[in-house]
Amino acid sequence: MAQPSFAHLHVHSEYSLLDGACRIEQMAERAAAFEQPALGLTDHGVLNGAVEHYQACRKHGIKPILGLEAYLVDDIKSEALRYERNHLTLLAATDEGFRNLVKLSSASYLEGYKRGKANVDLDLLERHAAGVIVLTGCLQSRFCRRLVADDVSAARAHVDDLLQIFGSDNVYFEIQRNGLDAQEKANEGIVRIAREVGRPLVATADVHYLRREDYDNHQALLCVQTKSTLANPKLRFETNEFYLKDSQEMQAAFRDLPEAVATTLEIAERCNVEIELGRLLLPRFPTPDGRSEAEYLRELAAAGLRKRYGDPPPAQARERLEYELDVIERMGFSAYFLIVWDFVRFAKQNGIAVGPGRGSAAGSIVSYCLEITDVDPLAYDLLFERFLNPERVSMPDIDIDFSVKGRERVIEYVAQKYGRDRVAQIITFGRMLPRAATRDAARVLGYDYATGDRLAKLIPEPVMGRTKSFDEYLAEEPDLRRVYETEPDARRIIDTARGLEGIVRNNSIHAAAVVIADRPLTEIVPLQLAEDTRGGERRYRVVTQYSMKPLEEIGLLKMDFLGLRNLDVIESALDIIEESTGQRPDMAKLPLDDRKTYEMLARGDSIGVFQFESEGMREALRKVRPTEFNDLVALVALYRPGAMRHIDTYARNKRNPEAVEYLDERLRPITESTYGVILYQEQSMQIAKEIAGFSGAEADDLRKAIGKKLRDKMAQLKDRFVEGARKTGTDERVIQELWAANEAAADYSFNRSHAACYALISYRTAWLKANYPAEYMAALISSVMQTKDKVPFFVAQCDEMGIEVLPPDVNESGHDFRVIHEPGNDRPGKIRFGLDAVKNVGSQAVDAIIRAREQGGPFRSIWDFCRRVDHRAVNKKAIEALIKCGAFDSTGATRSGMLAVLAQAQAAGQKHQQDTQLGQASIFDLGDAGGGAPAASDDPPVPALADAQEQINQWEKETLGLFLSSHPLKELRPALRLASDCSLAELASRRDGDVVTVGGMVTERKRIRTKSGEPMVFCTIDDLEGQVEVLVMGSCYQQHGELIEPDRVLLVRGRVDHKEAGETKLIAQEISAFEPSPEEVERARRELADDAVGEGAASGPANAPGGDSARDRNGANGSASASGRRNGSAGRNGARQRGADALELELRDVPRSAIEELREILSHHPGDREVRVRVGGRVLVLGDKWRVSGDRSCCAELATLEGLAIVRA
Repeated sequence: MAQPSFAHLHVHSEYSLLDGACRIEQMAERAAAFEQPALGLTDHGVLNGAVEHYQACRKHGIKPILGLEAYLVDDIKSEALRYERNHLTLLAATDEGFRNLVKLSSASYLEGYKRGKANVDLDLLERHAAGVIVLTGCLQSRFCRRLVADDVSAARAHVDDLLQIFGSDNVYFEIQRNGLDAQEKANEGIVRIAREVGRPLVATADVHYLRREDYDNHQALLCVQTKSTLANPKLRFETNEFYLKDSQEMQAAFRDLPEAVATTLEIAERCNVEIELGRLLLPRFPTPDGRSEAEYLRELAAAGLRKRYGDPPPAQARERLEYELDVIERMGFSAYFLIVWDFVRFAKQNGIAVGPGRGSAAGSIVSYCLEITDVDPLAYDLLFERFLNPERVSMPDIDIDFSVKGRERVIEYVAQKYGRDRVAQIITFGRMLPRAATRDAARVLGYDYATGDRLAKLIPEPVMGRTKSFDEYLAEEPDLRRVYETEPDARRIIDTARGLEGIVRNNSIHAAAVVIADRPLTEIVPLQLAEDTRGGERRYRVVTQYSMKPLEEIGLLKMDFLGLRNLDVIESALDIIEESTGQRPDMAKLPLDDRKTYEMLARGDSIGVFQFESEGMREALRKVRPTEFNDLVALVALYRPGAMRHIDTYARNKRNPEAVEYLDERLRPITESTYGVILYQEQSMQIAKEIAGFSGAEADDLRKAIGKKLRDKMAQLKDRFVEGARKTGTDERVIQELWAANEAAADYSFNRSHAACYALISYRTAWLKANYPAEYMAALISSVMQTKDKVPFFVAQCDEMGIEVLPPDVNESGHDFRVIHEPGNDRPGKIRFGLDAVKNVGSQAVDAIIRAREQGGPFRSIWDFCRRVDHRAVNKKAIEALIKCGAFDSTGATRSGMLAVLAQAQAAGQKHQQDTQLGQASIFDLGDAGGGAPAASDDPPVPALADAQEQINQWEKETLGLFLSSHPLKELRPALRLASDCSLAELASRRDGDVVTVGGMVTERKRIRTKSGEPMVFCTIDDLEGQVEVLVMGSCYQQHGELIEPDRVLLVRGRVDHKEAGETKLIAQEISAFEPSPEEVERARRELADDAVGEGAASGPANAPGGDSARDRNGANGSASASGRRNGSAGRNGARQRGADALELELRDVPRSAIEELREILSHHPGDREVRVRVGGRVLVLGDKWRVSGDRSCCAELATLEGLAIVRA
């Protein structure tokens, strides 16, 4: 006989944040395995998982029951600091009931949110009671708490409230058996009162985790929530009964009350909710004159076509537009395009910078004609089907980049236009991934931070945002597996972390996504509040409770409004150019063939250029040496994992395109622009269309199947590909090679539309840097003023570019950095520091300074400043900072002198402002007698106290974060750079654990003793471009500790250590004083200059790698360019053998192309062997950066070069 069944109705998933530990898919799978007919979901106050739960239950053949556990208070409007909050279980019986829960949950946030919880009261429940079943709740319910407190009358009164609000038929008495004494006491009252009022008992398990054995993992999760440890928890479940039990366990627990189990099935039978999926809930777009949306879109697109392509437009453009409009109309997306066109137009008309496009939308000529995008899809072979597949109805996805400053205004415009109740941002959930879970696990187990951090660092960083599972890492990472197998503490931490792995840890606001509905959102999606701490100000925003995927499933329109800082930089640069020159370049009409821009990029001079500023990308630029816009598009796609291996092929083929061989001549027009490399997804699609006869939609299906590695779909499409290719007469070998190439390309091929859009932003920033360097750098530095390490880095770059950066000046500076042109001098000008970048000087203070300056002219003295600037806006701390950084130097007084009289000047200024306010009413009665300011001659003189340069340096470092007037390192900089592997600013991009040599001046030092009594030092070193904290301990401290003195310049060899919050430290291994002679500094300066020349285009044999500077690099005695190289491993490559094991080459009548080939071959075979090159009567000893392995592969490649002979291998 079949066993009676059971349905869990009170269940918490991971969306009961850091309280529920159940993954919805696993929960539904387990309930189905127990042959339970239905499964409820009742998370704390939210419906975050409703759609996911609905789909998972349907997938596993059981009924989804949707509900929530509400937080009940007496009055949601109460301002009382102490109040009671209880749990109440609510289930949707009907579609109306689910809609009411959606509204109730939304209102609990929008009307009842207090102290981190979304609350409801009886009035709110009454408004949304229809179609809802209520269970009296768990031990934390008002009903149970009254019973446990022996307040039976209050418990009964609460039941009466529920009966009145929900109706007698919809109230059930929830009873649990969880092993808690308080629960057993409550149960007695529950049974008695249920029988008194004649309503059924219903058994629940208050599920918080999946299996009994998950109890410990759940306890760890609670400790993460409460920031406590398992040894001393702030919150714990006293028994291990809160798991998803099978039907037999529930029947055994309630053998004395079998009706309580049967009632679960009654309720499950009553609950019938349908969530309609796959709809399109697009809002209507208000068109003029009552035209249809499709007609209006056609009209706008036709006008845009003529504007973009001329009148009449070419046939190809007309045909493409007609095709796209037909597809858009057929799929019902006309309103979508109009909505995007409208808010992009608003942004452009209101001075808000808009990016040229993003993602696959640039493949649409409709988007281009509506000026949603700025990249011509015909010119760059961009495919519409990559954006919108005409054979598969799915919402189009147009993501738009706006300036960070303007993004909020665009969202506000959309909210006003379509209704504030129809627009919201979207929630997103952060999960416990292996690295973070390991640190959390170590903490809750009571280990110190270092223990968890050490284990976490054995787990690789996510690659492009993707992480693997613990099981995969344990299989693939030998160091992680070793500590797991050999260290009991490590095993314990990792096992606990595995129990936390993948669970939702927090929610936040999606960085870009906004949803726009055709009706009030609370009719279809629950809303909540999410904390927004951007801009340093804590506030709450309304967001959807459903994340991106569920919103798409129910058919809501989602759009990404992204804030891109580089657009702010471009706009700011244009403002500065306009202020300086009276002209404003039009970025949309910028010629894409500017020689100066490409020459700059070919040198790798791309710091500050969007997408191109990393060291690796700069190296790629030097290899490819771009000469046209297509090269930039290719580089955006090439500089990615997997694709990087093709950079050299692209560069080599670009220099010798005649050598490119095509498998099939039909591939030439498809891959000629990328020199034979299949680089873009669009190229794979074009190959499928041209070679195999695929339609555009089929080609897009192939792209998705291969890219997502959908094996079944790939097998079907491979048969179709092979068959189609045979029909077009393709050779069998070519077919197989093309299919293999397609599969390989799936791992690295990139969306050409996106690459083209971002390459255009890159080009615009590069053009500004090449043509208006001072203006661009001023804008760039202004954009990073709030990032402490970036301002010194970019100021140092200005120094390298020959652009002088002047200190702040109260008589010239504004909020941001600006460019000052001296009369009669052409560009580039000098950059004046912005006042917002001065520490302790706020934006309101700067406003007050500018206002006083505009009203009364330049400030003549510190006395004049204190008299005229509102003392309520600019306090003593701010004025001190302004003096110390040099902002008053233009008044002619010394900084020390002004600091000496500041208190008097402030007091006098404050008194003058108060007197003026008091006398304001009678000024006009008294004529000039009452209101004039004292003449400057009446002010006491500022004492002429001398400023020591050392003191000035200290003050500037304190207030600006860098040495500006002078820096002890400026003279040593060339030698320090040559002796270091990278600058301090570049350490953040190094991998965790990398061992590097860097140099800098000690600016801070702190000696401490560890818990074991061992001495160690924390010191900060600075190298003009950035700074880093260095930890010196153990044998390194014993050997080199005495060298660590303030203002001393050191070379440090150490291990890069990245902390969790983007913090970088260096663990020192070796330290040496850096004291190069003037001759060594000059030699280093020449060598760096020669390197810069060598990295440009080759001009003949003299420009072989290393050039003439190779001879100088090592000198007659083989010593390095600076003392750091002479004392062993603290140099760039450490001590290496020279001369005896050298690889010797001879060049004879070498063509220019061979020099580049030589450079490329040497860079591809790095190793320890020195390279010597005979050119005529000279022997050039190439520097350390050109050392090679000299192995068989290296020599084989060298042997292919025309005019080169290997003298000694």
